[in-house]
Amino acid sequence: MRVHSVNKSSELQSRDLTSLEELESLRDKVDWLWIDLLKPDNQELSIIAELVGDQKVVRDIQTKKVLPRPKIVGNLSLLYIPQATFKDKLETFPIYVFTRDRILVTVRDKYSSETVENTLRTFEDCVGKVCKGKANSSFILSRIFHELSNENLNIVMSLRQTIDDIEHDALSNPASKEINRLVFEMKRQISAFERVLWAQRELMLSISEGVVPTIDASDEVAVSFSHPINNISRELSLLDSHNNALDSILRLQDLGMIHRVERNLTYLTVIALMVSILLILLEIDILSLLYAGT
Repeated sequence: MRVHSVNKSSELQSRDLTSLEELESLRDKVDWLWIDLLKPDNQELSIIAELVGDQKVVRDIQTKKVLPRPKIVGNLSLLYIPQATFKDKLETFPIYVFTRDRILVTVRDKYSSETVENTLRTFEDCVGKVCKGKANSSFILSRIFHELSNENLNIVMSLRQTIDDIEHDALSNPASKEINRLVFEMKRQISAFERVLWAQRELMLSISEGVVPTIDASDEVAVSFSHPINNISRELSLLDSHNNALDSILRLQDLGMIHRVERNLTYLTVIALMVSILLILLEIDILSLLYAGT
């Protein structure tokens, strides 16, 4: 497990530890500790379970259990932070965070590596300046959410590009039945992404409002969370515009269907008229023959 610590001289140090004994020994020597577990194995999860004093938490992490709100595990708060990626489709995965004044534990997958690396880089630049003691955990959390909000914006723009491509196809081929399937699939993915954004926003509001008891809720913390909260609010508004664009594509498809029906009715009317004329002509010929025979 990768461990980042701040010593009494406000210097950031990083190292790898392999046992609970090493971890406990380090805790006694430093002011603050961040334990970062990337795809932890059973041994690492057992160490965390012993550290927080709850064995059930291992099963929750292994099954990627969704936690709708922060909960107390041992003497730490456990937070569930959903994160999303979008390439061909939207995918979500969790970041579990255990935190108290002098300790922070993150349990995550490889997809959050860039988020954590950027957060650590920012923390290293400012440690000893704006981060002091117990505020370290709050600062790390605010920076994680800041990075997530930036990644969310990239997803919003990727979704917009995909919608533009669907719209182009709809204008080029309004009779395509595949368009409707693509639109409804995109609506499902946007709905899933909205749930991720709402969960992130509500968790940040809980932290900044002091609802999470083990996290410092000073004015500085509230300010640090205000930026990513505002970012996510704007991203949710952009998703509303995405849904409106998809609704416009559906209306375009409906108009295309109406035009196809009208065109088919016109063809049927012309055919029916031609058949009627033909029958009339045949009837005239038959009457002419009858009159000629008499």
